[in-house]
Amino acid sequence: MNDLKTLDEFGRTLDPDTAVPPARLRHRVLTEARHPHGRFRAPRFTAPRFGWRMAAVGGMAAVLTAGVLVTQVVPMDGQAPASSASAAERILAGAAAQAQRQPAVTVRGNQFVYIESIATALSRNEAEPGPGTTRPMQRQIWLSADGTRDGLLRERPRGGAGDWDETPLPGCRDGKSVATKYGKTAEVECTPTPGYHADVPTDADAMLVYLYAKGAGTKNPRDQQAFTAAGDLIREAYLSPASLAAVFTAVAKIPGVRVVGDVTDEAGRAGVALALNEVQGFRTELIFDRQSYAYLGERSVVVRDQDGMKAGQTINSAAVLTVAVVSSASQLPK
Repeated sequence: MNDLKTLDEFGRTLDPDTAVPPARLRHRVLTEARHPHGRFRAPRFTAPRFGWRMAAVGGMAAVLTAGVLVTQVVPMDGQAPASSASAAERILAGAAAQAQRQPAVTVRGNQFVYIESIATALSRNEAEPGPGTTRPMQRQIWLSADGTRDGLLRERPRGGAGDWDETPLPGCRDGKSVATKYGKTAEVECTPTPGYHADVPTDADAMLVYLYAKGAGTKNPRDQQAFTAAGDLIREAYLSPASLAAVFTAVAKIPGVRVVGDVTDEAGRAGVALALNEVQGFRTELIFDRQSYAYLGERSVVVRDQDGMKAGQTINSAAVLTVAVVSSASQLPK
């Protein structure tokens, strides 16, 4: 969702903010462009397309029965019992094994990673009272494989009614990106944000080092940042089977990751969620299919009453429907 971040920078350049920015609320909404990456993702009401596409985001084999998981649901405000940590490790091991079995897809730099998803995000102004409003949406996004070509984000209200709202995602070429807003054009410095991560580790230990390095530089706990980096890496992007497997295996080694319990994802599918509490009073849950342990999507949940929100409230949620590699922006997979 660094693409949306880039767009936000464009907007600030062309139309500077005048309002006081929100204080603590930092839910990484699918519009982060990682939230959704503006990428967060993921539509899914009609029959989703599984196969390598779903596995590319996080396929896995069933390694636990529902009964075992039910006995291991634990509160998220305390230390996770060993049984919960063990359950998380087994789920992630199954995910890694399934990912390794997926066929590798050759991705060229001039191609695009296409992700279809459904999402609901909370919109809230902290300066005003009230719980805010939710925005259910369908999403289609085309991300430049190497980050240098212009991509596209399409959104519309959930249910298929209404026209698509299209947002260009300018590519980053030679360290510069250009966008137009309100008839004005601005050029800003940028770094390409690839939709295909070809250079990430394929070894679990190296991936763990990578995640901690990516999460460095903040005042947040190191484990929290590493877990966040893992979610960012698989969100609205394509990883090779080996790299994806390495992410799941590495996440299992991050202290504090535990099973939250049985959940229903944004698309109504039965899943099980893994999470790690954040010091800001939220948790990001990675959701996996109850039977196959394929990665279904994610959601962010409030873990303590704050800012007018109640503990247990979901502030954003996304379900991945399709991940594919296509030749051009706006092209739909066959």
